Amino acid sequence: MRESPFARTTTAAAVVLACVVAAIAFVAYTKTLLPGVDLGDTGGFQAAVLWPEISARQAYPLYYALAKPFVGTVSPANPARGLNLFSAVWAAGAVGVLAAVTASVTGSLVGGAAAGLLLAFSYTFWSQAVIAEVYSLHLALVGACLVALAAYARHPRVRRLALFFAVYALAFGNHLSMILLLVPFAVFLLLTAARAADLLRPRVIVLAVAIAFVGALQYVPNLLAVWTSLDAPERWTDRIAAFWFDVTKEDWRESMVLGVPGSELRDRLALFIFDARQQFTIAGLALAAAGAGILWRANRPWGVLIILAYAINTAFAFTYNVGDPHAFFLPGHYFTAFAFGCAAGAAATNRSRAIRLASVAAVALFLGWRAYDTWPIADRHEDRRAEYLASRLTFGLDERRDLLVTALNWQIENVLLYTTRYEAPQVAWARLGDVFLHFPLLVRDNHDGGRDVVLTSDAAAQVAAAFGPLLQAYPDPLPPTPTLRSTIARIPRGAAYVLALLTPPRDEVLDVEQVSDAVASLTGGADTLATTSAYEVIAGHAGEKPVLHRASSRPFRERVALAEGALDIRMESFVPLETFRRSGFGHVMVNREHILFVERGLSVVWLDPRGLAEPFYAAGLYAPRPRFRLPAGGTPGFALLH
Repeated sequence: MRESPFARTTTAAAVVLACVVAAIAFVAYTKTLLPGVDLGDTGGFQAAVLWPEISARQAYPLYYALAKPFVGTVSPANPARGLNLFSAVWAAGAVGVLAAVTASVTGSLVGGAAAGLLLAFSYTFWSQAVIAEVYSLHLALVGACLVALAAYARHPRVRRLALFFAVYALAFGNHLSMILLLVPFAVFLLLTAARAADLLRPRVIVLAVAIAFVGALQYVPNLLAVWTSLDAPERWTDRIAAFWFDVTKEDWRESMVLGVPGSELRDRLALFIFDARQQFTIAGLALAAAGAGILWRANRPWGVLIILAYAINTAFAFTYNVGDPHAFFLPGHYFTAFAFGCAAGAAATNRSRAIRLASVAAVALFLGWRAYDTWPIADRHEDRRAEYLASRLTFGLDERRDLLVTALNWQIENVLLYTTRYEAPQVAWARLGDVFLHFPLLVRDNHDGGRDVVLTSDAAAQVAAAFGPLLQAYPDPLPPTPTLRSTIARIPRGAAYVLALLTPPRDEVLDVEQVSDAVASLTGGADTLATTSAYEVIAGHAGEKPVLHRASSRPFRERVALAEGALDIRMESFVPLETFRRSGFGHVMVNREHILFVERGLSVVWLDPRGLAEPFYAAGLYAPRPRFRLPAGGTPGFALLH
């Protein structure tokens, strides 16, 4: 790599390359950007970004400090979309910086472009780049650390070391997983210092501690939120402990770090292999492995850093017992892309002109194919499912007439939190768990004020179990709640359809009878679902023998030719180890046009005569659920007068 024909790969050339690669990625991300709110942490971030209150649990002070002025300037009327765009900006920056650093290390612009674009078009990173999440900024900060380390390696000076310390300390304000890079970064510094002993001098240690202390000041607002709250512990030591508990999320991390049981290790390994192939394919992984070896021989400090960083981050993700393990493999993807760029750079600087040209052409074709293959499943620019879910929950409600009381999955609850803050502030809302001990008094007070109490289905079930006939809730007819049976009955004979059944979430119950009836109707009685596999798909035309029926314990891809076009069915998850994915557990496309995000539980889509897709979900987060009322007038008829 040192004999590169790109001898003029100067800092200026690397910066230009970074801008070009970042621009390409940014165009892709903005074209596929989620337009609004989403489930889970994304909805929580979107709800909190412009909200004045701060809690210790919002342990991403740098993320919010950067995002708040951005969203307030770019999209104050739609904070959800503004925060999604914020992720896209930093994701583009992350791949641009990766391209620049790789080009600088390898001496090859081709190597830098290959690294940046491979990460840009990898499925998980792309899916995180178009929603409000912390991972795009996290990887941009990892890249900034690499830039500072590269500057120090060229000229080991205390000032450059201080710059690295500052960037690294700042990065902890976005995500505490930066700690996983401590060892790789420290080893790199030891290998590149003029003398290793220089790093242990008192002034260097004092400098590092001082900068770390300044970096920790980012969390002062979170500490004050605990310190000044009405229910703060009495002793100052307990207040600090409460702050630490919330910021580090100790309550669930202690059971998740190294928390994968031995019985799941084989499946965990299968998940890891699936995830790696999903991002880069076997060919890409092979080239990355070769690139790591090339880097090890050509530039030992960088080789050690990349291999150690990959190994430590991947080992952590492998043993982290969390519902979205794919997100924690992202740092490993970053360093895989770096190693891939090293292989591409080595090939592009070969002495043989024919090999150079062939290598550049092959890399360009490979990257183009990765973009082409990933685009339709990463595309969420028309995904408004979370908005529709929230509109059902809040339909027709007004604080002058109604109080909504909920018992919801936390992912849905975050969507409702955003909606009631920004889209439907007229909705009065309380969590059942917060008011359960005095719930009858709450109902009485609201009824005295002429307000109905409206319950979500799970809340109504809990109220019925606890209070029985003392508080009788009636079904709310608005909005009407479609069922699987009523939806299937609407599908005309001969219409193209896809029905997918993935292992439902643990707290969901699948109505096996309705599923059996639905399959019998769609297949003309020619088929039945096994309902025992992690993935099962039936596709064809309503009332006819299915064109495809596949059940599998592992994710798969299928392509079927229908009269309506080429039908692509792709399972892009690893059920049941993964409990949630922001961009869906699978995807269905017709002629590369996205028609269905497959979720855990039952997902079905059919094409009407105009070619428009109508998705429906059952036994999952997006399943429509009825509401119930405790009417102020004491009868369901009174509720309808609203």
